[in-house]
Amino acid sequence: MNWVTITLDDLKATGHGDIIDVAQTTAAGTTDPVVEAIADAIAKIRGAISVGNALDADTTKIPRSLKSLGERIALFALMERIQLALNDDQRDTKRNDQSYLNRVIDSKIRFETPDSPAGNGEMQSAGGIETISGTDRTNYTREGLNGL
Repeated sequence: MNWVTITLDDLKATGHGDIIDVAQTTAAGTTDPVVEAIADAIAKIRGAISVGNALDADTTKIPRSLKSLGERIALFALMERIQLALNDDQRDTKRNDQSYLNRVIDSKIRFETPDSPAGNGEMQSAGGIETISGTDRTNYTREGLNGL
């Protein structure tokens, strides 16, 4: 499998189960913050790689080589949610991860072939505006608008 998803168990396996437990127990409302953090991380990665790469039809999957990046994005988001300050190493890692995503976007880096390519339907195609122009222009001055 070239593309994988990130699960609750994956996040716990990173050794940060306490962060996940606190985020879930302090959550107000019906939305599980862990599920939300994972979905946001996956969407961020898929958005970054969408230029120049085919995406998997399963919108919960990202390239295997970016799985640890996705886990860190989700964990850092959960830490911020529960107001747990990042240490210096974590801040540097977060900054480096964002820098890497920016390079992915700018350089159009190629990733693993999706297990089930989505084709062209998932992402919006570039839009365009048809313009009509002519050579006949009205002179919008006092003399040009005489009689109006």
